[in-house]
Amino acid sequence: MYIKENVKQLVGMVLIIFSIFIANGCKSDMQITSPGTTTTGGQTAKNSIISGQVINSNTGIPVDSAFVQIIGTSIYQTAYTNSQGKYSAIVSLTSNTNLIIYVSKTGFIQDTTAINVTYGVDYSASLISISSSTGTQKPSGNPVSIYLSSQSTTNIGVQSSGSVETATLTFVAVDSSGTPIDLNHSVSVAFSFGQHPGGGEQFSPAVVTTNDQGEASVNITSGTKAGTVQIYAEIDIGTKKIYSMPVAITIFGGLPDQAHFSIAPANVNFPGYDIYGLTDVINAYVGDKYGNPVRVGTSIYFTSTGGIIGGSAETNDQGIGTINLLSAAPQPTDATKGPGFALITASTADANKNTIQSSVYVLFSGSTQITNINPKSFSIPNGGSQTFSYSVSDENGNPLASGTNITVNAAGTNVAAQGDISVTLPDTQSKTWTNFAFLVFDTNDTVNVANPCTITIQVSSPNGNEQTTIIGTSH
Repeated sequence: MYIKENVKQLVGMVLIIFSIFIANGCKSDMQITSPGTTTTGGQTAKNSIISGQVINSNTGIPVDSAFVQIIGTSIYQTAYTNSQGKYSAIVSLTSNTNLIIYVSKTGFIQDTTAINVTYGVDYSASLISISSSTGTQKPSGNPVSIYLSSQSTTNIGVQSSGSVETATLTFVAVDSSGTPIDLNHSVSVAFSFGQHPGGGEQFSPAVVTTNDQGEASVNITSGTKAGTVQIYAEIDIGTKKIYSMPVAITIFGGLPDQAHFSIAPANVNFPGYDIYGLTDVINAYVGDKYGNPVRVGTSIYFTSTGGIIGGSAETNDQGIGTINLLSAAPQPTDATKGPGFALITASTADANKNTIQSSVYVLFSGSTQITNINPKSFSIPNGGSQTFSYSVSDENGNPLASGTNITVNAAGTNVAAQGDISVTLPDTQSKTWTNFAFLVFDTNDTVNVANPCTITIQVSSPNGNEQTTIIGTSH
């Protein structure tokens, strides 16, 4: 692998310091050192997993038990490759950091590679090839194809979103036998965009010369627009063009936008006015100005005029921030909607540094009440009928919670009922779901004898169970 002189000198100095730790004869299957999370200078350290693979550059076969050292300022982690030549180590970082990966094994020429690891983000290193110290590498032919070998991430955030905004993509040019081209057949790879959002995204650099493993790496930095990015990698050999154009990167996760900011409860009505300790889930849905989810971890602040609500939540990969509303004091009341109604408000900041908000009402419904029964006594004539009306609500005249069941039963000789005699309430705040009516009628007009009749209204509800009975006669 091609290494610049200053990198070689740095590695040499570091190796002198750590030479006491190098023991090529030792073997372990994937030994990993895992530092704990710490706080340094007020900055919380976060772990990043550094992983990769080591192969024999002469044969392409994975190298088992190669000693891997990951070195940086105040960082020294080690691992051994496994039977697939793969290694993994955990480093603890407080900022974006330049590191050097040093690979050695008896019988092979030592090699190094320099990487830049983003704070708190895992890093998949490019393939590392080490050459046998006793053999010679088979030369390659001219390139016949190029393909995307690896990339640091598949998603980046739009500019100034707070997410990672740059991805590194590595392409490999190979000859007709599939062997990566060597330095004697090195070529220039020109990078350009195919389909892309057109928000100012850019390459760095635009042209890259392949190294001794046929690799050409390019950095893609996002612009101000979300969308997919198609990469066009091209090699010109005379009149022949070799190219690859994968759709490899998605740009998303802008800052919140008022037009794409909304809030909704799991239940618009829950029985929390008189019963404390119940929870209702509140979701904030947050998108950027392109209608894409905002970046993961965007903070949303919540307030409520009733009960207790969690102060803040962070959005997930769908742009949803979730919090619990707890029924507790104070019992809510609203100047417009009246007792029982709490206003829930979610707020965050947009790209212009302005506070944006979205609000929704949640009804804290109270204890079950059966009221306004009319008439309260009755005498149904022979062959006739009687209409009844009644109300089922809480003490504030609001509808009860979802799942409330209301049943009416008429018991007597030759009587039946129809109308609102079996009702299940939806999740609602509408008072139309508090008033009901039914009809009781005589089913046999040939017999005119007065008989006792009872009508029972029964309510089974999360707000509490109630029933009442009306006594009369039917003929």
